[in-house]
Amino acid sequence: MIYKRTIKDKLKTLLFERDIRVTEGEPFPEVYEGDFSSYFPKDEYIKEQNPDRLPIYDFRDFDGESNTEKLNRAIAYCSENGGGTVLVKGGSYSVNTVILKSGVTLFVDGGSALVASHESEKYEKEAVIFAYGAENTEITGGGKICGEGNFFSLKPMEKPLFDSPPYIDMISVRREYRKRIRFAHMSKYGCAVNLNSCKNVNIHNIILENSASWTLHVQNCSGVKIRDIMINNNRHVANTDGLDINSTSDLTAEHCFISTADDGICLKNAVYTGSKGEMKNIKISDCEVISCTNSFKIGTETTYDIHGVEVENCRFYLNDIYPQSVSGIALEAVDGSKVYDIKIKNIQMDRVSCPVFIRLGNRNRAAKVDENTARETELAVDKSKKPKPVPKSKFDFKSELYNIEIENVTAASIEEPIIISGFKSGGRTKRVKNISLKNIDMKYRRAREVTDRRLFIPEYAREYPESNRFRNLPAYKLFIRHAENIKLENVNCEPAPESAKKEIYKKDVK
Repeated sequence: MIYKRTIKDKLKTLLFERDIRVTEGEPFPEVYEGDFSSYFPKDEYIKEQNPDRLPIYDFRDFDGESNTEKLNRAIAYCSENGGGTVLVKGGSYSVNTVILKSGVTLFVDGGSALVASHESEKYEKEAVIFAYGAENTEITGGGKICGEGNFFSLKPMEKPLFDSPPYIDMISVRREYRKRIRFAHMSKYGCAVNLNSCKNVNIHNIILENSASWTLHVQNCSGVKIRDIMINNNRHVANTDGLDINSTSDLTAEHCFISTADDGICLKNAVYTGSKGEMKNIKISDCEVISCTNSFKIGTETTYDIHGVEVENCRFYLNDIYPQSVSGIALEAVDGSKVYDIKIKNIQMDRVSCPVFIRLGNRNRAAKVDENTARETELAVDKSKKPKPVPKSKFDFKSELYNIEIENVTAASIEEPIIISGFKSGGRTKRVKNISLKNIDMKYRRAREVTDRRLFIPEYAREYPESNRFRNLPAYKLFIRHAENIKLENVNCEPAPESAKKEIYKKDVK
């Protein structure tokens, strides 16, 4: 039997079930079953290792009243004397902000860890490990950098959910997901690792665990190599992106395991996140991503151009909790950027609601926020400062999204169609252009679909772009609107049982 939402259901959703957000309370450190992934293949990514960059300085040999002082003195001494290795060995050490400098390898030995202090007022920067303008630096060793994220977030409304309901309903999905988010407490300090304006950085054989916010933030950098790392976050701590690549070019990330609450791998490039120009030449390969939101995403924070991106041979999934991942591949341009020349191939997905979400919009967030206020819902920012946004006209209606190639994708247990959408606003239309989908094989989750009779589907042009914001769509394979030159080759989808939806929805497609 196909379930149709009644008028009473729709009124309940409109009046009482808008986006849920917990905003008050004390930090909630308790860890629930399901917060961390039950699958954690450490032996496939992390190996025993000895430091090989000489000379070697054990940070415990340096003077200081705290571990942070000792580490920072060891790193400064190492950098000033020609470089080498600063060794962290012998257990777990509580630290605040550790400043990484040029020529230094920070070596956290296997079995050892740097653990974020719970005294948020002592962080000099918004990170446990921070570097600015450093060159030829390295983070490695096989040990851990722990962010203690649940000590800086609020209690969620409900515990993790394990069983999938016997129906598919995007309204329920969005509601159930937000009930379980641990939103930020005002004490939240920031990232596990934040690298800004650095060159020739090598990050490998390291575990980044339980971040409080963005986990590995690479900003305004070049020549960055990331491989054989594991990111293992609490999957309900808000804004814990795994790998954030921000205004950075010439970066490779390969053979990474990422399990996190927010976006797994996310490319950003906005003036209000400190970006200065275009970003290009990004290569992602051989990565496993467990994400409660989007596995690979371009956007949302994009005012400057992003192009020349390649993603291949990756696995995107959510193995053991519900709701499923929001999207597997999310390509978005909504804040003024041109996003183009993107190639994605050989991707396996499982328990990802929307396999591909391609979205052009006109949120134009730079006209509302600046670097201080852009993250006020994520970090304790100074709210006494009035934002200084750019003029509205600078990025308004400037976003473009074109030249996208996606091929060889298998997606099991999906809940939404592929969504390709431009927008129409104020009598003007902007279309997504030149999209190629080849060899795509999708299968719906074995459950009945909720169907809504909708007179029209809103544009949501100025809203935060997310596939489930479109709610229950009238098609099961493809939803295409305001688009031009869409090429489909061998795109197949096995629908949900007794689906009443059409195969393809098209509107304003050239």
